Amino acid sequence: MPKLKTGDCVLIVLALVACLVAAVWFGGQGLGFWGADGSADDAGLIVVAQSRNGFYRADPLNSDVTYTVEAAGDASAEHGYNTVRIHDGVAEVAEADCSNQICVEHDPISQPGEQIVCLPHGLVVEVVADEEDAAELV
Repeated sequence: MPKLKTGDCVLIVLALVACLVAAVWFGGQGLGFWGADGSADDAGLIVVAQSRNGFYRADPLNSDVTYTVEAAGDASAEHGYNTVRIHDGVAEVAEADCSNQICVEHDPISQPGEQIVCLPHGLVVEVVADEEDAAELV
């Protein structure tokens, strides 16, 4: 195996420095180092729940709450409920009486843009970066 020459070492160091600069420049969000607001936690993230009727509720991702969203049945949807649970920096649909249970089986969400959708009940639970993004959904 050939030895590394000085030029090879310089090239490797420059590539590593470029990667580090890119990680800092873009806030490290894609690498999972920091939260959406550049901090080391999820303090600015908000969980927004929307029902078929529109905006239902918004809570900080770092809160510890559980609530139930009732879905009124009509010709295009089932009547039922979804229990949303926010804990330990994640949000999930803990329980539902929908026919397919996809929303309950979905992994918990914690990053901006992630969603859990219950089509039978018309529920969307989404993590957004801040209050401004949450206001756009209202």
